[in-house]
Amino acid sequence: MPTTDLALVILAGGLGSRFGGDKQVQPFGEHGHFLFEYACYDAYREGFQKVFVVVRPGMEELVFEQLKRWISPAKFQILTQTQTRIKPLGTAHALSMLNGQWTGSFLVLNADDYYGQELIKKAYDLQQSGVLAASLAFRLSSTLSAHGPVSRGICLEEAGCLLQIAEVKTLELKDDEILDSENNRYRPNTLVSMNAWLLPASFLTFLDSEVKDFVANHSADGQLEIFLPDCIQKAIDAQLFEVMLVAAQSTWFGLTYKADLEQAIQQLQLLEQTGVYPKIFERWT
Repeated sequence: MPTTDLALVILAGGLGSRFGGDKQVQPFGEHGHFLFEYACYDAYREGFQKVFVVVRPGMEELVFEQLKRWISPAKFQILTQTQTRIKPLGTAHALSMLNGQWTGSFLVLNADDYYGQELIKKAYDLQQSGVLAASLAFRLSSTLSAHGPVSRGICLEEAGCLLQIAEVKTLELKDDEILDSENNRYRPNTLVSMNAWLLPASFLTFLDSEVKDFVANHSADGQLEIFLPDCIQKAIDAQLFEVMLVAAQSTWFGLTYKADLEQAIQQLQLLEQTGVYPKIFERWT
């Protein structure tokens, strides 16, 4: 029977090639929390019912032991992104691991991004008010790295809903302008997706079909990936649902390059020092 409960889904199976290691399990704060644990704590305070963490093979025990320090095992589940190659098959494939595990709505986030309390609360409020699907997007200028180019999903809006999402690579700030590799200019307040999606359980059936087709058709390719925004775009085009486009009001920061780490450490320290997060998380039971 479908549930009205809301789950948090963390995508933590990437290789972190530009970062140079497993950034998903980089410790932060006085007690060494992983970055995504702050989203888990925000979800706990807002009333989410469960956390699913999708990891690549070999990460299960490390993540389980970390989370059980403050989350009851009944409130979280580790999902392994099973695959037949070293390079993960992509974010859409990772999320497809949730199919059959949860029957309600869910919020998807990346493990290597910090999204802020306001985004978690907004997602919860939207779901409680009956919104089926939403993209919680950030202003482009606030998502750039000072240490190299980044890829971002540029969001096009129509009547308050996401019409199209276009992946643009090699975006960076040059001489006070945001440019891509072909020197196309982008406005600082352009909304971009940082893979924060509120989605209904019905999407998982659609996603499962897309992923199975991809694997069947591209099994010999060791590099090609299937990305979540592309599958959401297909769902929009197929009129499976409308996706509300919402500008997130919280502060984002993330780990693309190793040099991003110092700033992230400083920001998390400040959040603990100012009492936004306790140094020791309350137990989620």
